Amino acid sequence: MNRPAAARAVEPGLAKAEQSRRTRDLIVRTGADCLARYGYAQTTMLLIANEAGLSRGPLHYHFKDKTEVMAAIARALPRGARSEVMRTLEGRHTAAERLEALIDIGLREHIGQHHFVAMELLMAARNDPELAAAIAPHLRASESEVDEWYVEYLALLRWPRERLLAFRRLTVACLRGLALDAVIREDGPAHAEAMALFREIFLSFALRSDDEP
Repeated sequence: MNRPAAARAVEPGLAKAEQSRRTRDLIVRTGADCLARYGYAQTTMLLIANEAGLSRGPLHYHFKDKTEVMAAIARALPRGARSEVMRTLEGRHTAAERLEALIDIGLREHIGQHHFVAMELLMAARNDPELAAAIAPHLRASESEVDEWYVEYLALLRWPRERLLAFRRLTVACLRGLALDAVIREDGPAHAEAMALFREIFLSFALRSDDEP
């Protein structure tokens, strides 16, 4: 039988600092999972504690309130890319291969936890100045980090930096829209058709000519 997550986070013989780090990481992972599954409004400190298999004491030892947990989740978002995803991207060498890999991974992951966590945080921050102030520095740092990686990764397209970044933002915006479409419409065939059209449009646009500005 698998032990509860909290038990796995604190192993006998671990140094106190390592136990503390594992408990904190468990809280952040659980908080992100709650955001994706239940939404921001329903994600309370009590829910996070229950889902993590922790008492309120350890939770409040690491985070004084929900806003602090959300800031930690925002800070952890860039680490959401799985190692196998990065290996797939690193194995592509031409502009077409890299663009196809990025779009295909985006379509595969567009209804995954990472997208929904980001959307929940961004929507909640619109009407919560304290939350906005807490997560904004982390989200800006994350976007800047991904921007630099993206520009370098797709340099083979020979586009100006501003065009590459605009293309990335448009891609992300469309993927988030598709994620909402999957939730709202619940029409599998129609959603699959929309994803196929998204792929066709974005690939044909980007690859129609390497010589275009």
